[in-house]
Amino acid sequence: MSKIFKKPKRRVERVFLHCSASDVPAHDNVATIRRWHKDRGFSDIGYHFFIHKNGKISKGRDIEKSPAAQKGNNKNTIAICLHGLLKEKFTKAQYKAVGKLCKEINNSYFKNISFHGHKEVSAKACPVFDYKKVLKLDKYGSLGLDSSIAVGVEIGENGFVELNYKDTGIEVEKLQKLLNIAIDGDYGKKTLKAVKAFKSIHNLYPSGIVTKQVWELLSRPVLENIRVFDENKLPNLRIGSRGKSVEFLQELLFIKVDGIFGANTGKAVKVFKSKNGYYPSDVVKDYIWKLLLQLNRVEHYD
Repeated sequence: MSKIFKKPKRRVERVFLHCSASDVPAHDNVATIRRWHKDRGFSDIGYHFFIHKNGKISKGRDIEKSPAAQKGNNKNTIAICLHGLLKEKFTKAQYKAVGKLCKEINNSYFKNISFHGHKEVSAKACPVFDYKKVLKLDKYGSLGLDSSIAVGVEIGENGFVELNYKDTGIEVEKLQKLLNIAIDGDYGKKTLKAVKAFKSIHNLYPSGIVTKQVWELLSRPVLENIRVFDENKLPNLRIGSRGKSVEFLQELLFIKVDGIFGANTGKAVKVFKSKNGYYPSDVVKDYIWKLLLQLNRVEHYD
């Protein structure tokens, strides 16, 4: 199966899974779902991808457009639908296909994305199959399937080596491994493109320079599971972070706790920073942790 996912220019934070609510063979096609959705007043099919019983993946709505699939939760998302109604009639081919597609999406966003079922944001049973088991999701929606993204590349005794376009050597190989691209030790155009994409995701100026900050972002674990009352030990967080540290942040901000740093958490962080005289970005560093612990910590946290 060839690669099917092409990363859109629009911002994406979450992926939602759906089922088509039909096991009729004649409905196992994008044209039928598109007709159903247009009859409901949609401009096009609501899903970006449709997975057939035989495991084939078809493209639906333009990936650059928000889906019409999770009312109230369409912004910054991708929607995937598997054809089927009864749990026992979904096929191994479909599960294999959705796993491959989700791994492609996960790798494209350097794992800074979460996966969910429609039922998590709606009073519906969709999808009816056990999507959490199929994708091996943890409670934060992190993909648990094997991924080719490298994590924890060891930094040498000389620390972080700043790299730039046209550099060569073993440090470039480490960089390429972390970026999940072909490893040849040559910082060429493909590596430059990958570096710029990674920096853009993390709200850094998309130049080709690989600084200490970029190395740290590349090397950090996907989940930040530290929960302590010492701002110096708490990790930097931003849109895309997930884990116990995010839960702690949400508690300190007095917002819904789900461990996923999405748009609502980002908004709350910006409001808090603005009220306290800081530039309203979504990044949480040690000085913001310190302020949160001083101002918003309450006794029942201890």
